[in-house]
Amino acid sequence: MGAATIVTLIGVFLVVAALAIYLIIIAVTLRDVSFTLGTVIIGVRAIVNQTNPVPTYVGTILSDVVAIDQAADQLLSWGKPAVGVSERPALTR
Repeated sequence: MGAATIVTLIGVFLVVAALAIYLIIIAVTLRDVSFTLGTVIIGVRAIVNQTNPVPTYVGTILSDVVAIDQAADQLLSWGKPAVGVSERPALTR
């Protein structure tokens, strides 16, 4: 084995070692990212489960608001002066 062969083998070994280190770093980073994504997915599923009943409640609230609006319109129509009758003048001191 000549000196050039040994230098080439050392160079190849250093390149392979550097690639192995980078791959290990990437694997560790991907493991951390996978854990973080799992945590986010669990949080999103919890939010979805908590907001599932909202559409049924929105329908109930909407029907109540419509009933309140109709009652308010009726009350306002009772307070309007009759046609041709002027409003009572305000009291002045």
